[in-house]
Amino acid sequence: MQLLKNKSYWLSLSLMLSLAVMGLFYDILNSPERGFVVLDSSLDRIIPYVPAMSIPYLGWYPFVFGVLAYLCAKDRLTYYRVLLSMNICVWICYLIYFNFQTMVPRPELTGTGLGASVLGWLYSQDRPYNCFPSIHSLHSYLVMRAVLSVPSIRKPIKILIAAGAATIIVSTLMIKQHVIYDALGAVILGEFVLTIVTGLALYRRRRKESKWTEGIS
Repeated sequence: MQLLKNKSYWLSLSLMLSLAVMGLFYDILNSPERGFVVLDSSLDRIIPYVPAMSIPYLGWYPFVFGVLAYLCAKDRLTYYRVLLSMNICVWICYLIYFNFQTMVPRPELTGTGLGASVLGWLYSQDRPYNCFPSIHSLHSYLVMRAVLSVPSIRKPIKILIAAGAATIIVSTLMIKQHVIYDALGAVILGEFVLTIVTGLALYRRRRKESKWTEGIS
């Protein structure tokens, strides 16, 4: 309860709006006008088509922002690093979408029920482009990776968040919104950028500490 009265927490949390601003550019690139390629593989044809997985796919929004809010409370520096990494990665994704547009062929919508209805709505809202790398997989992996790196977070919480991230990543494949290469590309990109951002932050901190301790024995 005390945390909710902390002004610095809410100011830090407001930085998540940067992700919303970045999202404004998504639709501009979500088109086949520059040509496109299809990256599906034989493994993608084996993965079953499950419309019900559209529900965890849609749960990506509260999951990512909820984990970020939790991370902001538990480890502010890690929160800043992962948020910066997410923004950098999205810019890289946009550059890829502009220069190397991909498309995932969508199956005919079948079945009834909540899952099929949600998937029909998703298909109507998001065109089948801007696929490689998958931003859904990218953000899910990054928040999971950040949480796993924080020693003060309890193991059951880490397992729960890891399971949530894995479910969302798998859901992108099972509703045929993305292919395996999209998910793998997202994980590799996220790991690469987060490693660099974390390394630079630690290097800067060590240099700052050495500046004040230089000459002290």
